[in-house]
Amino acid sequence: MAAHSTPLDQEDASVTEAATLSALYSFLALTMRYPDPAFCNDQFLDAMDFLLESLDWQAERAEFRVWREQTDDVVDNLRTEYTRLFITAPPRTTIPPYASVYVDGDGTLFGRTTERTRDFYRERGYDLANDSEPADHISFELDFLAALAAEARFEDEDLFLRTLFRPWFERFQEKSMTEARHPFYKVSIQLIDFFTKEEQ
Repeated sequence: MAAHSTPLDQEDASVTEAATLSALYSFLALTMRYPDPAFCNDQFLDAMDFLLESLDWQAERAEFRVWREQTDDVVDNLRTEYTRLFITAPPRTTIPPYASVYVDGDGTLFGRTTERTRDFYRERGYDLANDSEPADHISFELDFLAALAAEARFEDEDLFLRTLFRPWFERFQEKSMTEARHPFYKVSIQLIDFFTKEEQ
């Protein structure tokens, strides 16, 4: 007997897709946070390795595995590179992970784009727990996409990607890939690009 797809099967598939996409966004959000032992552990690194294997990114996976095997203190190593790239990078300027720096034209935080991003969150029932941090930090934006995906709000997800995320991320990605020397951050940026571009 031939198998036929039922509405229930399609609903289950949609729920599975939403949960998978939400988990991916949440994972990618963690890659863009300041490294902390609370999440930056063997399980986290195993997940990265598994993701690269699943995508058949062999070269990136090999480089990632060599770094992991040769690094004694992973958290300290990642903190050093995170600080160099995104906080202080003498003698060059940093690569701020905030949308307003790239979109508003004056290179400052808490600009018009920050407000537009916060408004988008609030209009859809979300807000930041800590108002002192700009709403347009890349990790917050990825967390927001995870929340939308978890609820299968794909139209809102698509709108956010097209209007608020991709326009600035492409410039951030270009600068990051030029400056990054660390396999973890290079591949994290590539993964964010891959999964957010695919959803456009």
